Amino acid sequence: MVANGMVVCYSITTIKKRRSTLMFFCTGEQRLSLDDKGRMRIPMKMFEKLGKDFVVYAGTNDCLFVVPMKDFQEKYYEISQDLLLNEKEKQEALRKLSSTVQVPEIDAQGRFILQPKLKAIAKISKKMVFLGVMDRIEIWSEEVYDARYSLDNIDMTEVVNTLKI
Repeated sequence: MVANGMVVCYSITTIKKRRSTLMFFCTGEQRLSLDDKGRMRIPMKMFEKLGKDFVVYAGTNDCLFVVPMKDFQEKYYEISQDLLLNEKEKQEALRKLSSTVQVPEIDAQGRFILQPKLKAIAKISKKMVFLGVMDRIEIWSEEVYDARYSLDNIDMTEVVNTLKI
C-alpha cells in the first residue's frame, strides 16, 4: 500500500445541552491503494483516532463516509427517535442507508476488504483518497476526487464566502 499526504486527527470535547461529549475530528488528505488482494486500510493517523470500532457507509457525491461506531450509533438513535413506522419516505431512506453500512472485520495488520457494493458506489478500483472532513473521513476513488477537486476547480473565495469564514 502506498501512502502520501498530511493528516491531522484529534478528539475534541464539545458542550451540548449541558453535557460534555468527546467527538472525533479529522482534517487532511492521504492517498492509499488497495493491495494485490483487494484489501485496504485506514491511514494510520486517522485510524489511531478513529479506533477499531467504526463503520463505513455510502456518503454523498460518490464517496464513502467513515465514522466511529459510537458516533454512528448516536446518530442512528437520533434518527429513530423522530421516525414513525407510517412515514414511508423516511423508512425507505433509512433502509437505503442501512443497506450500505459495513462494520469492517480488521485483520492483524489493520486491513479489511471493502464490500463490493461500497466499492461500486464510490467507483473505487485501486487508488483511493482519504479526506478528513471534520467529524468523518471520506473515501474517494482517486480518479473521481482528482476530477472534482483539482486545483483548477477550487475557488477559495467562493469557499470562504459559502462557509462564512
